[in-house]
Amino acid sequence: MMRQTTIAVALLAALAALPLQAAQPLLAARASDQVPRAVERAPLPAGPVEQAPLSFAWALDPAQALAAAPTFMASSRSYWEMVDAPALQQGLVLPLTAPDAVIQLSPVHGARALDTTQWQVRDPAGVLAVAKVVDDQQLHAAGMSVGTGTAMLRTGITSAVGDYRLQSTQAQGRYVVQVLEPNSPIALQLQASGERVLAGGTLTLSARLVNDGGAAAAQLGRASARPLPAVGEALLVAPDGRSWPVPLVAGKDGLRAQVTVPQDIGTAQGLWELQAFVSADGVQRDAKVAFAVAQPTARFQGQVEADASRREVRLPLQIGAPGRYEARGTLYATGPDGTLRPVAQAHSAAWFATAGAGELRLPFASVALPRGYAAPFEVRDLQLQDQSRMAPIESRAVAVRF
Repeated sequence: MMRQTTIAVALLAALAALPLQAAQPLLAARASDQVPRAVERAPLPAGPVEQAPLSFAWALDPAQALAAAPTFMASSRSYWEMVDAPALQQGLVLPLTAPDAVIQLSPVHGARALDTTQWQVRDPAGVLAVAKVVDDQQLHAAGMSVGTGTAMLRTGITSAVGDYRLQSTQAQGRYVVQVLEPNSPIALQLQASGERVLAGGTLTLSARLVNDGGAAAAQLGRASARPLPAVGEALLVAPDGRSWPVPLVAGKDGLRAQVTVPQDIGTAQGLWELQAFVSADGVQRDAKVAFAVAQPTARFQGQVEADASRREVRLPLQIGAPGRYEARGTLYATGPDGTLRPVAQAHSAAWFATAGAGELRLPFASVALPRGYAAPFEVRDLQLQDQSRMAPIESRAVAVRF
């Protein structure tokens, strides 16, 4: 009898030492997830890269719910255009939709730098309409980095709405004209469907020119955001300066474009941009949104080993290119009422010198669980980052339950 009891105790101890859940597949990807299908080789960027391993975790307040940040939407009440000297000599028409507008004139390389007395702005009645003007020296003193010959003016707070005329008979060469109407009721709203995409992937760009009653009305929540029939074009710009035209097509609610990122994203680090130039009834607006593009140099293998007793999550990796990779995720635990709530977040990074198999571990056990919280657990917002190339490779809204 004593021998049987000893064996039973030993079996229970052995079972307690085992993970509560063996290797299991990651949960099926959702539409919003970013999951590479395969890994690729890529050269390391120039310069030193940190190689020391690092992992840490910190507690979260389960009473504070976590929510994904909404996709950024740019709102613009300004535009710019490149003009030749003949257009300025004759008089460039600037449709203004509100008083107190700001106009900036900047000579391009090789163009004549104009003195502030050599150009003028007239209102729809032909009257000079400059409330204040500053030159490049005054702009430098204000902390603005502008070229020689740049000037900026403001129309009056009681200036009329309509077609203004910017003119300089002394203009020679090409100039950039920028117009900002902070009080205008007309705004361009520009939004991409996501803030990250893999090389060769696609995202959707939406552009709406709206009459929202002006910036003040928008801030007070009184904007109607009535869309206006508009036309426009867009440009996809890479960090290395390459660009591709993107047609904007009219839809039920503004302009839209399906944008495909090139497979060859180059080696320059930085964010990509989508720039849009939209107009309606002579009113122009432009805006841009930025997003990250990643080459899939690694990915989660698809299996995960989650140990509920140790609260450790082991993430096997498939490495396509040497580099420093980081995994991060948020642990949700079951509260006294049976509801899953966030209790900890963990990050882990390591250097992988060769392509092949690898592993990162999220050490949630280093954070004590709040009182009353226990398994079942979920890991949400699981991400894989290529720290060497500053690229977000993989993301999963809900990764594993254990």
